[in-house]
Amino acid sequence: MARLDPYTPTPAARAGRIVMTVVPFAVALVLVFLSFLPIGRIFGSSVMPAFAFIAIYYWAVARPELLPPMAVFAIGLIFDLLSAGPIGLWAFVYLFAYALTVTQRFFLINAPFSVFWIGFGAVAGIAGLVAWAAASLFFGQALAISPILWHMGMTVALFPLVAVVLTRIQARVLPGT
Repeated sequence: MARLDPYTPTPAARAGRIVMTVVPFAVALVLVFLSFLPIGRIFGSSVMPAFAFIAIYYWAVARPELLPPMAVFAIGLIFDLLSAGPIGLWAFVYLFAYALTVTQRFFLINAPFSVFWIGFGAVAGIAGLVAWAAASLFFGQALAISPILWHMGMTVALFPLVAVVLTRIQARVLPGT
């Protein structure tokens, strides 16, 4: 009688699985670095949009299994280290926003883009308030809220542009989604 070996994926299948696992994290990491380019100067502000926040929201809706909470934490921690702000602030905010988004994923997954964008605006607003409250607690005083409002407002305004790029990456690199 012939012996059946257990299924083992081919090297190409293993490589494909690795790419699928790494792409969302790598894209978010590139967007962390993009967040520090002086794009805000276009709008006459020194406040920068949170491009990585867009990626976290997008992947939390589209494919949360490809961007686990540990990756979200790492992205936030890298952002914190580069921003020279309180360590853990954006890691906490990103994890909070990720958890909030994943719980509401059912309503967003097949919704029209306008609902997807409105959902992002709501999550960004809540995340901005959480960031402001956490930073105020860290510094022991009520900080001005206008910079975080500009930060998140600019991020919400640029969401469609980044979402189109992320959708194309998902369609090209992560087929079958």
